[in-house]
Amino acid sequence: MAITGSDFEKLVKPFFRKIFQEMEFLVIQVRKQDSGDQNGFDISVLFLDDDEQEREIFIECKYYTTAKLEWADIFNKQLQLEASSHTPTAFIALSPLRDLSNIDHNIQSKVLKHFKYPVEFWTPDKEIEKLFALDTEVYKKIFNKISCDILIDRATELQRIKAIINNLIQKKEALRFADVILIKETDKDPDEDAILKTTLDEKLNSVLSEDDEHRVFYHRVRANYKVYLDSLIDLNPELRTNIKNWQDNMRIKAHRLTHKFNINSSYTPQEFFHDFFEEAEKEILTFYSDFKLKNDQQKLLHGVVFELAAECPLDWRKNGTV
Repeated sequence: MAITGSDFEKLVKPFFRKIFQEMEFLVIQVRKQDSGDQNGFDISVLFLDDDEQEREIFIECKYYTTAKLEWADIFNKQLQLEASSHTPTAFIALSPLRDLSNIDHNIQSKVLKHFKYPVEFWTPDKEIEKLFALDTEVYKKIFNKISCDILIDRATELQRIKAIINNLIQKKEALRFADVILIKETDKDPDEDAILKTTLDEKLNSVLSEDDEHRVFYHRVRANYKVYLDSLIDLNPELRTNIKNWQDNMRIKAHRLTHKFNINSSYTPQEFFHDFFEEAEKEILTFYSDFKLKNDQQKLLHGVVFELAAECPLDWRKNGTV
């Protein structure tokens, strides 16, 4: 016998509690939204992740049997959730019988940065039958069948769903800091050829004395920057690309100004060193403004300048000699 949308929500609540527990998350609470509330979700799962951080995933249940499931309806739920007092880790639109129609991928991708939580659509084209096959009784009721005709390996399916949940958590962290640059102090050195440190030291010889305390500092800010940039490969590749593009633009300017420095006989390495920093500082203000970035301007500025010096396009040595 076919179930109703309300029946579906009642089935989903204990189902997700059980599945999250089997995935070895510590489930704190699974809550069903009161009828009529306009907070943009039907079910929420509050749990501790593998790092014992509290997370909450909000699920909108759509049990459509005949009508089209329009993306605009789901987007409206996202707007409601964003306007609420909740702080989602992720939002999932759960529709076992109907795929979404008329998805505006451009709008969906752009609002993610504003909402700062990832959105997924768990629909028939995303193998949702395999998910519900984890509980054959639930499966039979949802799909109105007398038996579960989906064969799954339980451990593999649980592993697949957990990987999806962990990926949502990772996306949440990336979105959380999408417009924030945080370059931390670290003892770790970047994985690179040792010649880069030597090259930077040769540049510093022309502007600093051997016992100048700033030498260690300049090497450290560059290393911190490189380690931070490597951390963005998985966490926030878009931000990493924007930073790398800005660095490439500064590299072009470095080549041009280095050439000017080398043909001007009265221009000292110390003057060039300070003048380039001033030019780079102007550029970084524009970079931060263009991408609405926050935090650690000076750390990024120093990191990029000394990275350019280590990579050679920024040469403070007169005519390339110490």
